[in-house]
Amino acid sequence: MLDWRSWNEKAVRLRRRRSPTVAVCAVLFAALSGCTSMTTRPAPASGPPAPPAQAAGAKIFAKWCADCHTRPTGSGTMALQRKYEGRFPAILEQRTDLRAPYVQVVVRTGVSFMPSFRKTEISDAELALVGAYLERSQ
Repeated sequence: MLDWRSWNEKAVRLRRRRSPTVAVCAVLFAALSGCTSMTTRPAPASGPPAPPAQAAGAKIFAKWCADCHTRPTGSGTMALQRKYEGRFPAILEQRTDLRAPYVQVVVRTGVSFMPSFRKTEISDAELALVGAYLERSQ
């Protein structure tokens, strides 16, 4: 059994080993954080995402969302049919009113019977692709 002193010594050694790694990560983050000059302006938003982004969004949608939201008998589709009573299409890929920020909030928090999805399941980058994919028909 480890006593407190040996446990503390191991923790101190581990921190000493980790310190250079943390410092290197901090330097890399600072270097790669996208520092731009004051005269640089962000590129204007340009219509729908590029086809590779659309394909990536479709692939992620197929993995995480399609079982419930692409078939007329899917649980998500049936819940949306009951909720909207025909005012909006129940199959998500047929909707024209979805916006990426709304999709992100619904996926992270869940709605009714739909579970929330953690960042460890769908990363923020993947979720942005799904949101852009569903927003594509705008």
